[in-house]
Amino acid sequence: MRWEEWKFSARLGSQDAFLRWTSILAMFIVFAMGIFLMVRVLPEGWRSGVVTFHYNIYLGIDDVRPWPWIFAVPGAAILTIAFDVLFSLGLFRKHPLASRTMMVVALASAIAWAIGSFFLMLVNL
Repeated sequence: MRWEEWKFSARLGSQDAFLRWTSILAMFIVFAMGIFLMVRVLPEGWRSGVVTFHYNIYLGIDDVRPWPWIFAVPGAAILTIAFDVLFSLGLFRKHPLASRTMMVVALASAIAWAIGSFFLMLVNL
């Protein structure tokens, strides 16, 4: 797909109310949770020097990393959801149903990342 084709498809997709509002909601959830995670966990990471990334109720904490790794969680979420949204908008002209489905997957992924980030905060605070 060439750049002009993607722009045309994205323009058509952004005119579709479902795609527009679903993409806005998905990106808002990811950015809001990323900011909230940074505000809550970064001071604790600076203080202790480490952040817990995985907690298993049966085996305990099994992944502790230096505090700069906390940027990986919201960064990966933002990049993944943004790629899914952009790919979905580019696909709209040829496959509108697949585009809408991918946008729902992006929203579901954003919600899953937000829930995972919330529990990551609970372990670290």
